Amino acid sequence: MQLNEALVCEQARYLHRTVPAAVIGGLIIVGLVVAVFRAVVPDAYLFPWFAAFAVLSLVRMLRWRRFRPKDVQPESARSWLREATWFALVSGVMWGLGSLFLFPEGEMLYQFTFLFALVMMSMAGMFTYAPHYPAFVAFCAPSMLPGIAGLAATGGSQQVGFAVGVLVMCLIVLWSVRTYHRVFLDSVRLRFENLDLVAQLTEQKDAAESANLAKSRFLAAASHDLRQPIHALNLYLGAFAQIQLPRSAGSLLAKVRQCAHILDEMLRALLDISKLDAGAIRPQVVTFPMNPLLERARVEFEPQARAKGIDLRVVDSSAFVTSDPALTERILRNFVANAVRYTEKGRVLVGCRRRRGTLRISVYDTGVGIAPGEQELVFEEFYQVGNRERDRSKGLGLGLAIVERLSKLLNAPLTLQSRPGRGSHFAFDLPLATRVELLTSKPEAERVAGRDLEGTTVVLVDDEELILDAARTLLEQWRCTVISAASGAAALQQLASARQPPDVIICDYRLRDGETGVNVVEAIRNEFNADIPAILITGDTDPGQIRNIAASGLAVLHKPLRDDELSDAIFAARIAPPAAAAN
Repeated sequence: MQLNEALVCEQARYLHRTVPAAVIGGLIIVGLVVAVFRAVVPDAYLFPWFAAFAVLSLVRMLRWRRFRPKDVQPESARSWLREATWFALVSGVMWGLGSLFLFPEGEMLYQFTFLFALVMMSMAGMFTYAPHYPAFVAFCAPSMLPGIAGLAATGGSQQVGFAVGVLVMCLIVLWSVRTYHRVFLDSVRLRFENLDLVAQLTEQKDAAESANLAKSRFLAAASHDLRQPIHALNLYLGAFAQIQLPRSAGSLLAKVRQCAHILDEMLRALLDISKLDAGAIRPQVVTFPMNPLLERARVEFEPQARAKGIDLRVVDSSAFVTSDPALTERILRNFVANAVRYTEKGRVLVGCRRRRGTLRISVYDTGVGIAPGEQELVFEEFYQVGNRERDRSKGLGLGLAIVERLSKLLNAPLTLQSRPGRGSHFAFDLPLATRVELLTSKPEAERVAGRDLEGTTVVLVDDEELILDAARTLLEQWRCTVISAASGAAALQQLASARQPPDVIICDYRLRDGETGVNVVEAIRNEFNADIPAILITGDTDPGQIRNIAASGLAVLHKPLRDDELSDAIFAARIAPPAAAAN
């Protein structure tokens, strides 16, 4: 429907709403006039006049009932407006005819009373007919002009003066009603334009959400498909590294593994975003000291800072905090990594400060800085300051997006202060805790020595032939006994003659024909009636799927997987009870 047609429909709806009040109110005023003027005007004039109004009111109400304002169309709306204008004209003419006998000669009080009644009807007509100006004019002109002329014709100076005053008032009313009519149309027009804008914005929002959903589905599918060959590549490289190679070949292998590591980190960042959005990461809140985290950050990033000629200074802290140590370290590492990456000269300072029951962990740098307009944008996905050329050595632009989600998860408010060319200050706050005694862990050498997997029986289930071969090759080089299969049924068939349950089950989550790793693990455990340690491996990034996997309670590793991560997971599954191995 066009805008002008919508305006016509709205005018018709408004006039339709005012009909009952206008008809009943007008008939009451006519009745009062008749009652007051019976003392000076013969009933032969008054009763037919009242009867004519009664008939007109009845006809208007009958027509009013036939109109349907909710589903009115432009043509019927125009018809109703024409009809309303004609009714207004007839009503105005009938009031004008009253001027022939309602100005009794010599009765100034009655004359003024009738003119006052006319003025009251015109004022009421302002509210009834103002949205449709022709209808108001059709009522006002034939009702008021005869009355003004009739009062002036009585000849008295007071009557003439009053008639002139009423005429001026009528002109002002006509001008005011015309102004109100325009305001009404403008307001209705603006409302419809706003509704159109809202509809357009809603349509664009729906289109954007659909496009975003399609993008998310594409990224999820593409990410899963990319993870498969990269996962196999990492396993093959891990197996390749076990072979004695010439020095030149070893150097090339190291470079290949470095490239695979970079690609691995990019995909892991995408997975972290998906896991956080899915709510699949749950903080393990404990009390721990900050200093080991600071020391590990110094050890990790000091070589990079030294290579760039940057002074990295990490100030020790004796404070204890309450939070998730792994997620806290993730935030800290990200801040330090960004500071080193975007600082070309000067220094990076890492330190902590106690303030009102919290510990503020801060990272200062003298790097490129961030303009005020970009400081909120840096926490969005894929946004990077000063990396228009998309240099992959500077990452994907997901680090701070992950930090922003982690800070909400840990209830650790973030602080960012920065000036372009002067550097930046990133910080987050954690609750301070009372110092506690920590259990000492086994020495690193003892832990590493305990990761010898020789003789471990591993059931390996994956429907991707390349991945199955790569994992089997790597496990066999670790001197494991490997039972590999593409499905749960095939694995059970090979295990049918086994006297002892396997030590570990490693299964891909998504298998063919709707089978999942959870089903496979349950079937093998039921076969041996034992809680065999199990590890699910998945390349899914869909938030709903991640929640389903996390709900299984099994240990979960995400593709692409490095050889050292796989060995650590197998070792942890062997020494820990099944419930404790889940994460």
